[in-house]
Amino acid sequence: MPIQWWKTPHIVKGTLTHVPLLREWRSRRARSLGTDSAEYCYRVWVRHLCSLSEHGFRVQGAHVGELGPGDSIATGLAALLSGGGRYTGLDAVTYATAIDLETMLDDIAEMIISRKPVPHISRFPDEAIDWEGLAANRDDLRAGIRAGINNCQRLRYQTPWTSPNVVERGSLDLVLSESVLQCIDDLDATYQAMFYWLRPGGFASHGISVNAGPLSPHWNGHWAYSDREWRLVRGRRPFLLNRLPASAHIQCAESAGFQVLAVHRAYYPGGLATASLAPRFRALNQEDLRTGRVVLLLRKPR
Repeated sequence: MPIQWWKTPHIVKGTLTHVPLLREWRSRRARSLGTDSAEYCYRVWVRHLCSLSEHGFRVQGAHVGELGPGDSIATGLAALLSGGGRYTGLDAVTYATAIDLETMLDDIAEMIISRKPVPHISRFPDEAIDWEGLAANRDDLRAGIRAGINNCQRLRYQTPWTSPNVVERGSLDLVLSESVLQCIDDLDATYQAMFYWLRPGGFASHGISVNAGPLSPHWNGHWAYSDREWRLVRGRRPFLLNRLPASAHIQCAESAGFQVLAVHRAYYPGGLATASLAPRFRALNQEDLRTGRVVLLLRKPR
């Protein structure tokens, strides 16, 4: 196999995380991608809502939980503007970015009111929105933001979350995530925690990026690193890609007790040939070898 020089800068960056001063500097500048944008959060919520409403989910009064809200809780604000009752955001790392949540709230409300088109969504989910309550929800959430997130009965932000017990058993109607589960090490425990949090009949909706992202010029390049190389890339980072394929997420969901309602795979063209992958990834099935992103829609049996 030829030497894959594109790995070198990523291995160097990972190695540098062992230097305390550099690690502290990096943690202060930590950002999640996209969640500081009102439009990104609006699009995320509308995509999830469209899929969920097709399977019987109703947002009015729902207690919505989100894994990995990132730089803001704006996806949660979109859910509450749409008619949700409460929101709980759970994150592994507290992002220090100062976000103007009031402005994001107003921007998202205007996008909902104008039914701003979302790429790859054929129609806006009008029937799923609590239009009569939108203005009151907007005013209520603005007051809550001014009072402080955790001083508002409808908003809660918990970081870090280290136990399923941070959320009451059977208290959520929906738990969602966007580009988060690919970075969780103990995937079995996480799916079990979500199952624990949901009421019987509750839903889970997850967009999962099972690709290399910025760690390779090839979409499947994360599977080309040997385990030793990957340990160097990971370094002392609190999290990084778990490198698990789409089928592993489906298996974890089913093992936790979920009913799988829908699996939407996005197939990525090109990439490295199977022979260029690390030995343990060459055995992936053909579906997984082509899948760069997957959306899972799950339900806890009644």
